[in-house]
Amino acid sequence: MQLLITTSHSLLLLDLNSGVTRPLHRGAGLYYGITATPRHYLVAARRRMVSSSEPAASEQGEILVFDRYLRHVDTWHAPFPLRDMHEIIWHRRHLWITCSFDNMLAVRKPDGSWQRWYPLGEPTAEPRDQNHFNSLRCSGNRLWLLAHNRGASEILHFSLDTRQLLARDALGEQAHNIWRHANQWCTCSSAEEALLGSKGFYVLTGGFPRGIARLPGGWAVGVSARAERSRRDLSDGHVLLFNRRWQERQQLPLVGEGLVLDLLPVAAGLGGYFYRSPFYRWLCL
Repeated sequence: MQLLITTSHSLLLLDLNSGVTRPLHRGAGLYYGITATPRHYLVAARRRMVSSSEPAASEQGEILVFDRYLRHVDTWHAPFPLRDMHEIIWHRRHLWITCSFDNMLAVRKPDGSWQRWYPLGEPTAEPRDQNHFNSLRCSGNRLWLLAHNRGASEILHFSLDTRQLLARDALGEQAHNIWRHANQWCTCSSAEEALLGSKGFYVLTGGFPRGIARLPGGWAVGVSARAERSRRDLSDGHVLLFNRRWQERQQLPLVGEGLVLDLLPVAAGLGGYFYRSPFYRWLCL
């Protein structure tokens, strides 16, 4: 297996056997969310760094499109600003993008049109980033959205058909990522330097955990160094590898890459076969 990794500076391909990384794309500012479609990989690029002197309000992010051989083949732009993009997912031929700056989700529809959705209503005052929506998950006609809240975080449950808020559950501190494991919701409780579950799951990672990938033999977690905002793009991060029992197996350094933002597994040398494999379908559940 290999991992696609987004960092402050790059979209990287990490070989899990050798620990060697290869940059696939640079120069588009900070890279964040990664998701796979049946034919492509999609990557969120902000066109701006965290440490940039340019105001965040002027950010104009874009979606980079890579083919199954990880060649950059297209770039998608929305008719409105994509600001402070975090996690992205592909579900039912729609691309869902968390845009934290505007407390918004951007949605790209199958016909290529775009839509803005404000899950808790459009903010009427500055700052617009009231909940810092940064992660999401879809299954069937349900969407789960993580509100970081710059403190005590929560998972918001929505109906995709009506976009009605169904429930909200507290989980984590300054949290990132949501996934199901051992019959519970889990998150990277980044402020607590740990992975946390709603029914007692707990794994200490150290650093600032963010970005997780399920692997055939276990899990991979991205860990960023704690640093002042102006220094975050200059720091060193790493990837922690765990076995199925959440015992740490290895630490793979990412020197000079700044923040580690998102992870997505890819099958080495399989090309398009990966998308038809049972493992890919399992990842999308």
